[in-house]
Amino acid sequence: MGRIALIALAFAVALGATGCGGGHDEAPPPPDGAFAAALASIGGGGLNGSLGVGWADSARARAIGGPRLVGDALGPNADTVGGGGGGGERLYGLNPLAAGRLVSVGGSYAFGLRLDGLEARGLRRALLAAGGRTRSAGNAEFMDVGGYASVPEPLLRADVNGLGARDAFADGLSVLAISDTARAALLGRGGRLVDQPVYATAADCLGDVAAVRMVPAKLLLSIELGAQAIAIGVGPDREVLCVLGVDDDRVGEIAASLRAALGPDARDPRSGERVADSVAAAEVTTGEERGVRFVRAELRPVPGGDPDFLFGALSRGSLGDALSAGR
Repeated sequence: MGRIALIALAFAVALGATGCGGGHDEAPPPPDGAFAAALASIGGGGLNGSLGVGWADSARARAIGGPRLVGDALGPNADTVGGGGGGGERLYGLNPLAAGRLVSVGGSYAFGLRLDGLEARGLRRALLAAGGRTRSAGNAEFMDVGGYASVPEPLLRADVNGLGARDAFADGLSVLAISDTARAALLGRGGRLVDQPVYATAADCLGDVAAVRMVPAKLLLSIELGAQAIAIGVGPDREVLCVLGVDDDRVGEIAASLRAALGPDARDPRSGERVADSVAAAEVTTGEERGVRFVRAELRPVPGGDPDFLFGALSRGSLGDALSAGR
């Protein structure tokens, strides 16, 4: 066979191997929706779901579960700003719940919070008066107040926890963060989270929801769960749990554990309360997308019930107990 024919044959084989020319293993399209858009605005890389994320569409989330749902999604520290608590509005004219979108990054607690559609002019002035040092950084103004992870006095007076040492202000945007790293991530610097398969799959798995909290799975318990991350989303009439990046030999175990934990006769392993008092029905399914195996549970709250069963289970540790059953 001639050299040209060999080259042509190699090219044809390469096309077949990559699925070009009508292959059936095409990659799924990029995720869409409000949570996907939020992930596209966050940087920091987040390899294998290693960076936790909180997000709330403020108006929709408050209509479903009030300020408490917003705070549950954003996580500890950020909930003292975005959960309706604190004295920020009284002291600085700041109403975080007026933000169109609230986004946090962190782990078991928030390392930083971004308020979209909200300019905290009064807070900025208070932080400057407390010794804030400013510098320009692209289209934003960075402000450092005190040492790493310290909470400036104006925020302490507003009952804010953890945040405020590293901040940023721009048109229609305010960031309160613990560190330079968290501030940079909230400003979209570094690799976009939506470009990581675990986060993109989380957005597709959750679907149309108004509030989300995503946590690295290793933070749920001290033992290895066999998964990379979990994501909880709340919509108008449902709660959704996605366990993401599940090891192949754990998919069936986690699905079975969730079916048992959400069954009509189940009780919360920490509180002892009947699950049926909060959950009218639950469906557990499994799937794989972008090479990410996942287990999905969709819950229907009881009529008139608060859509906070999964967030409550996360904070109590009950969710970790359910996922680790059989380990």
